[in-house]
Amino acid sequence: MKTRFDLSKLLRDRLLISCSVLLLIAAIVITSVFLIPGNQLPVSENTPESMHSSTGVSVNVPTSGSDDNSGSSTEQTTTPSDIVIDVGGNTTTGKGSSTKTPAKAGEKPVTQSTTSKPKPGGIVIGGGGTTSSKYDCHTANHHCDSPETHAFILNLELEGCPYCGSHSCPSFYGTDEWGNAGYFPNLCPKYDIKKDPVYYCQVCGRKNGNGDNNTCQKYIVDTICPICGKLVKANECHTH
Repeated sequence: MKTRFDLSKLLRDRLLISCSVLLLIAAIVITSVFLIPGNQLPVSENTPESMHSSTGVSVNVPTSGSDDNSGSSTEQTTTPSDIVIDVGGNTTTGKGSSTKTPAKAGEKPVTQSTTSKPKPGGIVIGGGGTTSSKYDCHTANHHCDSPETHAFILNLELEGCPYCGSHSCPSFYGTDEWGNAGYFPNLCPKYDIKKDPVYYCQVCGRKNGNGDNNTCQKYIVDTICPICGKLVKANECHTH
């Protein structure tokens, strides 16, 4: 009998503990539901209470009624978003106003007349200036086009012609195909092409060239000839 009594007491205690645990879990669940943020009762958008913000600022809602038909004017609230500013700087209201000032068309840019004459004393580019006169050294038989050319011809006259020795050789007063003055030794009556250092070497008498076919070649510095491989001293006549 003592063993049966103890078993029933144990079962009753376990049943009480299980019920307590279930009640505790139910209480925790209900409390969590109410404590979760955002779980608020929905408020109808049509109710006047929904038109109040959390900061306490109210918004006036116009109501339709007998006030619309009466001649009395109601005060309108203008928000910054309703203001319209046109190009000309006029400010009008947008949504609640029936008078809007249209934007003005931009004025045409002012262009300067191309036919207007420049003012006196200004700088004119591309015309209007006087052309410079042709250089004239005022010396007979000279065809100088600049002071530098005139000085060059005077030096030739002072030194004399290397072929005829004259100080007024025709070679001093020739011109090229463009009419420019210069020195043209072939115009000298005693011109000899073999005495011309441009065409013939005045040391060995051979024709100037690259050393082939009995021509003379000179270097201004000591150089190894690229053809025969011989060392050629500066200003030395060299042929292959």
